[in-house]
Amino acid sequence: MMMDSCPYKRYHEDGYDSRQCLEHYFSDKSDMVFAEDALIFPIENLIKTFTEGHIKGDILIDLNITSMVHHLFAACEFFNHIIVLKARDRCIMELKRWVDSRTGAFDWSHVTRLHADIGECSDLLQDKEGKVR
Repeated sequence: MMMDSCPYKRYHEDGYDSRQCLEHYFSDKSDMVFAEDALIFPIENLIKTFTEGHIKGDILIDLNITSMVHHLFAACEFFNHIIVLKARDRCIMELKRWVDSRTGAFDWSHVTRLHADIGECSDLLQDKEGKVR
């Protein structure tokens, strides 16, 4: 009997549901157990890193495996252009749905509230989601 020598999931072959990933790891559901690890901790550290002024520039190239954008809210004030690269068509479609403010797009408004709670000026946050789009 021959066994597969690679037990890892191959996302490009086995299918990857970017919306399911967003709902599971990045949503604002009260029972989401990954909120601290996936949202709060990264946002706190990105805000701190960018506001210290060590990282800034003309172009930021973002490459990640899903349609997440929460990290770009902290970066958008420090880069003139953000290029987002995605590995899967479904991720691109999910992100495009959000960019175009289409019905059924993943709601990232809880991330804007997190930025306000962590200490950014709430007046600037109203325009932040539009700027990232």
